[in-house]
Amino acid sequence: MTDISVIIPTLKPRDEVECLTYLDSNSFSDYEVCIQSEPTATSARNAGIERAKADKLVFLDDDSRPRDGYLSRMSELFETETAIAGRTVHPRDDVFAGKLTKHYDFGEEPRYVTRFWGCNMGIHRDVFDEIGGWDEGIPWGHEELELAERVLTVSPIYYDPELVVDHVYADSVSDYLTKTYRQEVEQPYLWDKGGRSRRDQWLTILSDAINPTNYVGLPVRSALLHGAGTVARAAGRVRGMRR
Repeated sequence: MTDISVIIPTLKPRDEVECLTYLDSNSFSDYEVCIQSEPTATSARNAGIERAKADKLVFLDDDSRPRDGYLSRMSELFETETAIAGRTVHPRDDVFAGKLTKHYDFGEEPRYVTRFWGCNMGIHRDVFDEIGGWDEGIPWGHEELELAERVLTVSPIYYDPELVVDHVYADSVSDYLTKTYRQEVEQPYLWDKGGRSRRDQWLTILSDAINPTNYVGLPVRSALLHGAGTVARAAGRVRGMRR
């Protein structure tokens, strides 16, 4: 039986999926790749789960760059853990490095955490059997947060800093703002699912939008970009509230 199934949602043709080159360069060979081209990230991942031959399920993005030893380490961890988060690195020294990507990296020490990222994570099939698959009500944007909350009801999430994936957070300022907006359109869906009132949701959007700490800081360029991201976040949430 195949040891690991790697599930990659993408709309790119196979020969343009950057992740495959990095997987091929790993010394670990007992794996299969399920490239899924369903219209949304969540539906593609669910289709990959159904198609996968292994019970050790690894989720990567098409532009994830797993470092050497990634799959062998993941296989070892699955012997004792059922939900796994890896260390994700923004590999560029640009405006996004540092504060804007600090959420990517859980630190130098292994520990249990409360979330993971779809570009670098693993879940055993038994967990999905208990909680169900990815929520297809979220096409893309905070879908990992929603899944993590359900996973934690049946399994801890173990973070291992040796599971390193290089993954570019954003290619440009416009890419960053578009990504932020699109993600936050889905936030009201999560709030509704969690039972938060519409009044509370609107107050949260307002308080975040007017919080001065979201618009100041050093270096100045990062502060300006963070402020623009705050505006994009508020705009996305308002759009989500009106859907």
